[in-house]
Amino acid sequence: MGCVELNNVYAALISTAMSVLSFMMALSARHNTDKALHGMGGGAGLEDGANGTVPHLALSLLLNGIACTAICLSQFDCSVAMRYSCTHCLTSSTSFCVLRVICFLTFLVEMMFSFVILIATVAVFVLDFICRMGSTTVYHAQEVIWEMGNFTSTGKDPFDPYATGNFKEAKAADTPIFSMSKTMQTLDLNTFCPQAEHLSGQMALFWVACVLALVAQALMATALNGEKERVAVHEQHEEASMGGARGEGMNLLSQANSSAQSAVSGFQNSFNQYKAGAPGH
Repeated sequence: MGCVELNNVYAALISTAMSVLSFMMALSARHNTDKALHGMGGGAGLEDGANGTVPHLALSLLLNGIACTAICLSQFDCSVAMRYSCTHCLTSSTSFCVLRVICFLTFLVEMMFSFVILIATVAVFVLDFICRMGSTTVYHAQEVIWEMGNFTSTGKDPFDPYATGNFKEAKAADTPIFSMSKTMQTLDLNTFCPQAEHLSGQMALFWVACVLALVAQALMATALNGEKERVAVHEQHEEASMGGARGEGMNLLSQANSSAQSAVSGFQNSFNQYKAGAPGH
């Protein structure tokens, strides 16, 4: 087989390798990621989103392993595995179609997780930058955070005697998915800054792991789609071959029946002529 004929196998192997690398990277950075998001207070729900990332990466790795095995069994002749009916079922076009749909759904979920981790990574980088500016900057930044948190929580700012803030407009301007107001209500730089030095790099590593998993799912969906089309062509060819053999057999049987009927008809005519007194041979 040439490289072009094995492109589905190569894509499946690369996708599985990327899934393994993604899972190992996320697992190694998970502990420090927990510290970073816990130090942010978890008000926006980013911590809950990150908690579900590693189990989903493990599920994607398992799915890619099964899909890669199915593609390899479909491409290469393994007589030992083909003795079992489950192997034929796994390498059918229907199975590849189902795996492709599942892989595409996991791709959408991976996109959502990568979006969540990207937001968390940007937030951690900004806070880490503030923490490196010194205690004075951290103190004033914390004052601003507390005032924003108090205003979005109560609707009143005790340090604004003219009441220039508008609580309804602030709520309308809040981010719809991950609430900025809830983040400001729970964010404490005194808890976050002592651990911020090593957390930004770990968050970036965690985000890269999510992006790798996203690319791996897209690549595996492409490989499954190509293998599904290839297997479907072979299945149609086998059905057409079986139908042609069946038609040829029916033609031979019809010819045999016609010959038998001709022989019986000739014998009957000869017998009738003999009864009528016709001379024999």
